[in-house]
Amino acid sequence: MLLNKIPLSLYIHLPWCETQCPYCDFSNTTDSVNGNDAKLAEAIIKDINQSNDLIADRKFKTIYFGGGTPSLASTESIKHILDSIKDRFVSEEAEITFEMNPSNVSEDKIDKLLIAGINRISLGIQSYNNQELQALGRNHDRESAIHATQALKGINSTIDLIYGIEKQTPESFTESLHKIIQSDINHLSLYQLTIEPNTIFYKKELKLPNEEEIEIIEFIAKNLLEKNGFRQYEVSSWSKPGYESQHNMNYWQFGDFLGVGPGSHSKISNKAEIIRFRKIKPLEGYIQNQRSTDLKIISDNDLDMDLAMNLLRIKNGLQQEDITIKLPASFLKKYQKGIDAGLLLKNRIGATQKGYRFLNETIQLFF
Repeated sequence: MLLNKIPLSLYIHLPWCETQCPYCDFSNTTDSVNGNDAKLAEAIIKDINQSNDLIADRKFKTIYFGGGTPSLASTESIKHILDSIKDRFVSEEAEITFEMNPSNVSEDKIDKLLIAGINRISLGIQSYNNQELQALGRNHDRESAIHATQALKGINSTIDLIYGIEKQTPESFTESLHKIIQSDINHLSLYQLTIEPNTIFYKKELKLPNEEEIEIIEFIAKNLLEKNGFRQYEVSSWSKPGYESQHNMNYWQFGDFLGVGPGSHSKISNKAEIIRFRKIKPLEGYIQNQRSTDLKIISDNDLDMDLAMNLLRIKNGLQQEDITIKLPASFLKKYQKGIDAGLLLKNRIGATQKGYRFLNETIQLFF
């Protein structure tokens, strides 16, 4: 395995949240920052430097600050992290994304982030409807969502929107979508609400839109976005030409990623195998010792499943040379069964229109 041929991304996890969203199962804390962002920044820098052997001194193709709510950390801490690793970027134009919540967006904060080196903002709007925002337990309202969107004018940015929310209607969803279309936003991540174990919603009885209503919402999204210059390039991702998420594309093309920060996940290739692991979750524990846990070597059968769950997400498929590793014979054998069933493409690695419509069933071929 030629490691220098496998792109490497860096994911930086900043765990603070003002409130616990009832649908979220990410690693986070609602404790106040209280200056711990400076301590965490030092721990993250140390963690990256300690990973040189693990990543074979490769440079980072993309960087992503996720959370939690990274915008709760000081811009000084963000700049300190980026300054310490600026000689480790593949190029000066490397995509560096930073997640923000509408409740803490300001023109001043955005300006400072851009000066620090951030060149892409991910804004967690979720909805422009007050009733839906309340149903999601969000701590911002319609007005702050609109203000935050306007503050991103002229900046490379993406918005997260959720559908399938309790009390949501096709009309209210359409209104939210129009807000994005009328803005300067060039990328949209569109997620159907899923109820995960270990979340507040999992313990509640929710009256969510039925399957027919979901299909109507998805039909509206497809029509409106395509008419306004957006192209779906992945299950949940829509962009204008040239604004696809390079960080996420590296995940889906099976590139490597190093996760730093409490609870962050990694997938790293070495000469003999591919491994997954995560960092310990408690913030104080990670600051003291950036220990990894849950180390797993990806077996042959697991590799087939991992490849399918990532590669087949990409709409219209990939050429084999665009995939970061040589596809195993076992994967290709299962893939041929999908071709025979009309679910997978012949000349590219990807799902047919039918296979994409029934993607979960298509991926099951590799289990």
